[in-house]
Amino acid sequence: MAAWRTVIVEDSPAVAEVHRRLVASVPGFVIAGVAPTAAETRRLVALHHPHLLVLDLALPDGDGLSLLRTLRAAREPVEVIAVTASRGTQVVRDCVHLGVVDYLVKPFAPERLRQALGLFAHRMQALHEGELAQQEVDRLCASGRKPARALPRDLAPETLAQIRTELAAAAGPLSSAQVAERAGVARVTARRYLEYLAASGEAHSDSAADGPGRPAKTYTLSVTPV
Repeated sequence: MAAWRTVIVEDSPAVAEVHRRLVASVPGFVIAGVAPTAAETRRLVALHHPHLLVLDLALPDGDGLSLLRTLRAAREPVEVIAVTASRGTQVVRDCVHLGVVDYLVKPFAPERLRQALGLFAHRMQALHEGELAQQEVDRLCASGRKPARALPRDLAPETLAQIRTELAAAAGPLSSAQVAERAGVARVTARRYLEYLAASGEAHSDSAADGPGRPAKTYTLSVTPV
């Protein structure tokens, strides 16, 4: 499984700890450090070369957008999930222009950050595939999001996002039992959501031998929509 080095950039110790624990709980992510300032962030980036920053845009020694511009100018290949209380269109536009993976407005539910981590993991997985088809490029440029579709009434958006996150963070195919264990849901529940993702083209299902008897069904998150 990939180990995505992540730096939490947040000046509030309590909030930083919440983010640190949540990121560390997601398979595939490791904490490379916690930075309360832009200066400390630059030091940690130079030291650890993280894959991801969970970046609060309001810092005591400067704003996060300026820090991000500095990192981009230095061609530092780090991805960013922006975190802010600002809902201003100019801030959002600047973040989009600077290529952030996702933009989270405070206060947000923990599941929303998990979803953003899933988007990041999916993007990184796709970018390691080598040459990409146009459909794959289109999906990456949209931060991995698929067009909105009506969700069946018996499925909850929050649980669906969690199932996506677990598939995106996995190093390989997962069975419904493995997804259920990681997501903390019943196996029959996990299977129902996995089958929905497979039917909608967001996941690919396959059968794998698992000893004698009926082959086990496994699932992987699709890069190319079906």
